[in-house]
Amino acid sequence: MLFFKKKQKVIITIHGFGKNVQHEFDPLAKHIDKKKYQIIQFDMYDPYDPHDDNYETWIKKAEEKIHEYKDQEIILLGFSMGGVIASYLASIYHVRSLILVAPAFQYLDLANITNHGIKIVKNLAKKSVSVPSASQTKAFQTIINQYKESIYHIDCPVTIFHGTKDEVIPVESSKNIYSNIPGKKRLIYIEGGKHRMLYDGIMEECIFTLIDDALEDKLI
Repeated sequence: MLFFKKKQKVIITIHGFGKNVQHEFDPLAKHIDKKKYQIIQFDMYDPYDPHDDNYETWIKKAEEKIHEYKDQEIILLGFSMGGVIASYLASIYHVRSLILVAPAFQYLDLANITNHGIKIVKNLAKKSVSVPSASQTKAFQTIINQYKESIYHIDCPVTIFHGTKDEVIPVESSKNIYSNIPGKKRLIYIEGGKHRMLYDGIMEECIFTLIDDALEDKLI
């Protein structure tokens, strides 16, 4: 008699662009039921190394996680820039489902970013501030431009969460791509949710409950 070991459900998280990297998912990781899921966090790049700016290397690190857990049931969970990367991975690898939080399919307001960057530079002489470098920002933009249409070429269920008060990625970003996503899908607006609702201490209970439902296939 043959016995087959049941596959474990593994959540591979793909972080966004910024200095928090994998720690964006720390509150969610504490919330997730470890008896049901294994949650994987990792850094695609080092925000404190301005020369770690090869976007292909970032993508490769994410792909390595797919290969590492290929024998398990993989659920991809991408935030912001990570939503675009997770969509790309789901278009070329077999995964159970794709969950996106505030995915960055549409460009940010670059004018606001520039103004914010000028303030940071002026403060560098006064205090130690470490943010992604200009070349890393260019790598981010390349990722969005090159992989944003991958979402149209996936065959797994897709659940998207986007806050109505997102000040970084406009909610229209998710609305515009949603209608052209093939297969099973669901777009849920988080009323009052801002971009960093995964770890802002305000909307976490709401978004985590919905992510639980998405993981259990209750939303589609």
